[in-house]
Parts: sequence; C-alpha cells; structure tokens
Amino acid sequence: IFAKEKGQTSLSVDSEVFDTQMKFLRDYGYAAITADSLINALSSRSNLPPKSILITIDDGYKDNFLYAFPILRKHRLVGNFMIPSGLLGEKDFMTREDLKQISSSGVGYIVSHTWSHFPLSQGSREKIRQEIGTAKIQLAGITGQKVNTFAYPYGDFDDKSISVLKSEGFTGAFSTISGFTQCLSHIMSLHRTHIGNAPLSSYGL
Repeated sequence: IFAKEKGQTSLSVDSEVFDTQMKFLRDYGYAAITADSLINALSSRSNLPPKSILITIDDGYKDNFLYAFPILRKHRLVGNFMIPSGLLGEKDFMTREDLKQISSSGVGYIVSHTWSHFPLSQGSREKIRQEIGTAKIQLAGITGQKVNTFAYPYGDFDDKSISVLKSEGFTGAFSTISGFTQCLSHIMSLHRTHIGNAPLSSYGL
C-alpha cells in the first residue's frame, strides 16, 4: 500500500508474494539467520546451519510491521529489519512500540540504518558519527538488543564511513552490492540480492 503511494514498488514485495516466498523457504528447510550470526560466523570462520539464508527488510515502513512481520511469525522465520531510528513514529513509518514488539518476538532482528537515512559518503566525519552513534543508542534503548550490525542507506558508503562504523563498535555492514557469496574480506560491505515480485520460477525454483 505505502510503496504504491510513494512510487517505490520496484523495491517492494506484495504481501501475497512475500507469503509465498517465505512458505517456500520454510517448506524446503532453509534456516533464516540473523545478521549477527552471519557476521560472527565469518569473523570466527565457523560454520552456519545448512541452507542458511538472511532475510533483510529495509527502512522501517509501517507495512513492515503490518504485513511482513506477521508473515515471518506465521512461518517461524527470522527477518532482519534495517531501521533508521529517527524516522520511527513519522508518517508511514513504524512506531517505537512496533519495533519493540518485533524485536521481542523471536522473529525480528534489528540492524541500524542510520538516524535519518542519510547517505554516509556525503557527510563530514562528524555528521557520519552523529548519524551512526545516535541511531545505535536509540535502537539499543528501544529494543534492549546490542546494536553492532549496520546497513548503508542507498548502499552508499566510503572508507570514512567504514572507519567510523568500526570506531563505534560495529562488526559488519550490508551494502546493496548484488551477490550470493559472503566472505570476511568484505565484512563491512556485505552483499545482498534484491528479491522482487516475480514468481518463484523466475529464480529457477
């Protein structure tokens, strides 16, 4: 609903399609893991469960709570919600109470997405630190979760933003670079693959 209103359907998945996708993952034995689990496995060079998969949902729109969250709970799959903390409670975005409910449900892991959804490479070091540090404090306060994983707004990052993330205690970060392979060498620019509204057959399934 909100994606259509905002002209963002290219980056969204209809709830019916998302339900079908999650049912497929559950029926075929995929293990949905948290961002922290992936990063810890890469850092420690340890194994993950067979058929591990990371489900990521960006930006904290209200439809994440209204549609995606109940579907994940229905199929008992963990989703990783990339949240810009300063937008919580704004029009069309989740509230703090929504986020608390997701983070305490057992099927929602919270990843920082800055404070205002700011493209980090365009800011000074002080602006980057403010965006990252403020969001970290706010998200930890809302969820009670340790916040040490990050997703770059717009996939935008540079060496300066990576340096600030590391200094703020972040252990890994997600880009929008497409790819199925993750490795320790790009732990601060982890790859993701955009999944849209196409039928499962479009992905060879």
